[in-house]
Amino acid sequence: MQLNEIELELYAFRINHSPDRGGLGAYRHFKNVVNFLWPKMIWNVWLEKQIESLCENQWVCWAGCGASGKTYAASLYSMVYFLAAPLQTSVILTSTTAKMIRKRAWPVIQDLYRTCKGGYPSHMVDSKTTLQAVRGDDKHAIFAIPVLDGATSKAVANIQGIRSPRTMVIVDEATDTPEAAFEACSNLQKGTREFKFLAIGNPHSKFDQHGRFAMPKNGWSTVSIEDEEWETERGVCVRFDGLKSPNVLMGKTKFDFLISNDQVRQAQKYDGEDSPKFWKYTRGMWSPEGVCKTVLSENLVEKYRVMFPAVFIKKSHMMAGLDPAFNGGDRCVLQLGRYGDFENGKMGISLERNEVIEIDAQSSEPVHFQIANRVRSLCEENKVQPKHLAVDATGEGGGLCDILAKTWNPAIQRVEFGGRASDRPVSPEDHRKSSDVYANKVTELWFSVRQWVINEQLRGMHHEAVIEFCSRMFDDEKRMTIVERKVDMKARTGKSPDFADAIALVVEMARRLGGYASATPHKRGLNSWDQMVQEYDSIYHDTFAEV
Repeated sequence: MQLNEIELELYAFRINHSPDRGGLGAYRHFKNVVNFLWPKMIWNVWLEKQIESLCENQWVCWAGCGASGKTYAASLYSMVYFLAAPLQTSVILTSTTAKMIRKRAWPVIQDLYRTCKGGYPSHMVDSKTTLQAVRGDDKHAIFAIPVLDGATSKAVANIQGIRSPRTMVIVDEATDTPEAAFEACSNLQKGTREFKFLAIGNPHSKFDQHGRFAMPKNGWSTVSIEDEEWETERGVCVRFDGLKSPNVLMGKTKFDFLISNDQVRQAQKYDGEDSPKFWKYTRGMWSPEGVCKTVLSENLVEKYRVMFPAVFIKKSHMMAGLDPAFNGGDRCVLQLGRYGDFENGKMGISLERNEVIEIDAQSSEPVHFQIANRVRSLCEENKVQPKHLAVDATGEGGGLCDILAKTWNPAIQRVEFGGRASDRPVSPEDHRKSSDVYANKVTELWFSVRQWVINEQLRGMHHEAVIEFCSRMFDDEKRMTIVERKVDMKARTGKSPDFADAIALVVEMARRLGGYASATPHKRGLNSWDQMVQEYDSIYHDTFAEV
């Protein structure tokens, strides 16, 4: 069969026809295809770098500033990749929501489909955001799939059901992609003949899906703000710094769709070069230590091995913290933890499973009773005694506590997040009252977690909770330290710190059992600290014997 010019170029691109065999290499053949099908294509240094990284690598991460053309480049590559063998290929293009798909990637696909010279040989089903190889083919196509929208499990099932000999996955907005969806996309490699994976995002946290995928092979300490590309465990990460935008380097705005000098200057003026927002959207890099004051930092988490499991040398017992939620989009989280003697000689907490308690809107059972019944069931299943369950009793939480007390046991521990800090000493080394140091109870609770972390007494923290602790800012420039209000954090990050709140309750439970954060190993028996604790924790003697 004789191939025409464009078919030859597509074939040479697909097999990566290299110069040593008489070809031009995948990247040069790709450009030839694009220039033939879309002769008005505007190339720039960043677009070329993006395409080249995909041509040369199987696992690719793009990190960069806003307006760096990442979504456009990914969509362009997917159109050529698909066209190279449409009846053998599936392309999965994910984004957080259907609205964001319609706003970001799908308009690019539509535009390239409409403007393709001679027509793009496929069938578009706009209502399903799908571009089929032939009409009715729901296997070989470019699929745009939302992975949030309240139906992550359905999206995961859809993704898992898509598999072709040639499969490409593009995870847009990877920073906000649920772990289950990210893993489902990664697992599509199994059973394919050819596989390519791209994760795209504006850097937010080294512990979210995007940050972990982008981690340098030899650790974050091996890269700096000057690095624009590095090797990862699986492939390569390519970074696009707004200060090195083609427009900035040229001293004029030649490419309207890329970040400009004026936009960089405005970000410097209004965001500040030391703000997380400037690093995320202008520098396109994970912000370094000290850029902002947050309860935990990524360096602290790594240094004190917060995400690692713990080893107990003596008997330990279970405890739990419940951060209830009844509406408003917050999650109702029960965090389980084990408290006992760590091998380092200190009393510590190993965080175990957490459970997001789902509310059944169709049930005739009231929401508060649904939560109470599920919490009791989980606690009994995991041998958590009522007196070892701490519950946020703020607002409607008080009513939930009343139900748990009546239907289960009145010994549950009520914690008022919205109240005044306690009069307990800050630590064995700092005998000041917590109420003299922290502006409110929630600040005391969150900084207690920080103390347990830096004294190597808290392990097993899940990455979602780590992100929350590393995101909540605080102010200590006035007389007392105070964490930012939850409503302000939600407005800034788009999420409520529900996992972190549940962990703060577990730590508070340990404190009520007489536990404390200390730089030195604990000594058994009463000391001055124990005597002070007894003034504030009547349950101390009952529980200490169990440990």
